[in-house]
Amino acid sequence: MSQFPAFIPVTPEVFYSDGGFLAVADHHIEFLKAAAWASPLKRARLCFHSSPSDAQQEMLIVMHQSSYVRPHRHLSRVETFAMVEGSCDALTFDYTGVLDTIVAMTAPKSGGAFFYRMPKCVYNSLISRAEWAVFIETTIGPFDPESSEAAPWAPVESDPEQGHEFLQHSLTNRR
Repeated sequence: MSQFPAFIPVTPEVFYSDGGFLAVADHHIEFLKAAAWASPLKRARLCFHSSPSDAQQEMLIVMHQSSYVRPHRHLSRVETFAMVEGSCDALTFDYTGVLDTIVAMTAPKSGGAFFYRMPKCVYNSLISRAEWAVFIETTIGPFDPESSEAAPWAPVESDPEQGHEFLQHSLTNRR
């Protein structure tokens, strides 16, 4: 049993493990940061599970502060989130795109919340407040892109500049 299995690249920013035992170390995070920096979306993930069809989906995700996460919601599943390194704001929105909630997320013992559970059907996004945000995200599988919905009122992810402007405008004009 190897502590450091080979990662299987699926895209330049998504890597799968073999689904066996995996102990994550600092060099895994550095590997993901390098992959994120090279990717257009400025984020990368290591899936601890071996397949999109697995019943449990567990991921180590690295996100650069220039990355934009389009507000989205999961229609049939919850997700959990735990900060490992850095800081970010977790945002929730109502159905019309009005910002509802801002939660400062930090690594444990850094002053903010370090864990959340996002209910299904809640539009949400993240804004990285550090150069890098590193977190673990879990949800049930199998992965089905049709079970998530991008917010129709938010800019597309391929336009991070407009996306950041949208999120900053939402923060500034919060009710």
